[in-house]
Amino acid sequence: MTTIASASNSTAARAITAVSAPLRPMSGTGMNSRLVIGQGSGVDHVDPFIAMMHDDVPPHVMFPTHPHRGVEIITYGIGGALYHEDTLGNAGTVVAGGVERNLFGRGFSHSEQPAGGVPYRGFQLFILLSAEDRNIDPTFQLLPPDAVPEVTADGVLVRVVAGEYAGKASPIVLRNPTQYLDVHVDPGHSVSVPVPAGYQGLAYVISGMGRIGTPHQHAHPGQEGAGSGEARAHLGDGVEVGAHQRLILGQGDCLNATAHAQSHEPLRFLVIAGRPVVGEPQA
Repeated sequence: MTTIASASNSTAARAITAVSAPLRPMSGTGMNSRLVIGQGSGVDHVDPFIAMMHDDVPPHVMFPTHPHRGVEIITYGIGGALYHEDTLGNAGTVVAGGVERNLFGRGFSHSEQPAGGVPYRGFQLFILLSAEDRNIDPTFQLLPPDAVPEVTADGVLVRVVAGEYAGKASPIVLRNPTQYLDVHVDPGHSVSVPVPAGYQGLAYVISGMGRIGTPHQHAHPGQEGAGSGEARAHLGDGVEVGAHQRLILGQGDCLNATAHAQSHEPLRFLVIAGRPVVGEPQA
């Protein structure tokens, strides 16, 4: 197993407290997007994250000018491109592998639309700001793909969208401490990902098959989220996962994952965890 040492000497593996069936695209939207966190997803929020979308947007769909406030939004592209324009005068395009940060603070409005005549695929994560930050001045930040740090070791690639990993820090600066990693594990390989103790969060499988985390005695696989099918948990060897499944993390300071050796593609998943804003960490 590939292990990247954390600052702590402790290695308390995080359990998976809940796992969804594969999330289905939202109906009636004209898109193939999936709601990972938010009302209607089966998980309203994971403090400090109040919404998350897995976007799959046709090129003709436009999101007209609309406002946000009191949040910080991270957009991470994995396919195509998404053009952003806002009332502060900022404009830019997130391409595959790139990252955009909008600190809305006291609020502003923006519009978005796929660019280049092809569908856009990516993620939007909404992070709740603390009470003292909800009226601060807004800011905007855009990173090209080559500015996102990468760490490779023995069949594992980790892209550091936000936070730190293995001594490499993302240039994205967030008000609330957050770790956001895009993890690729080649078939037959394993990784132990440090996750700061006290942070709350989730993992979301983009593609591939494998095992993640340690099953939790109170988890009910396949029943906590929207979608169809059934997740399978095996005590002692992690939770069996596949594409479009959401896993809620228990407490600890690392997350273990193994990609099935017989899989034809890497196990690719996001690890997203942050310091709670609304309340204290929940076990």
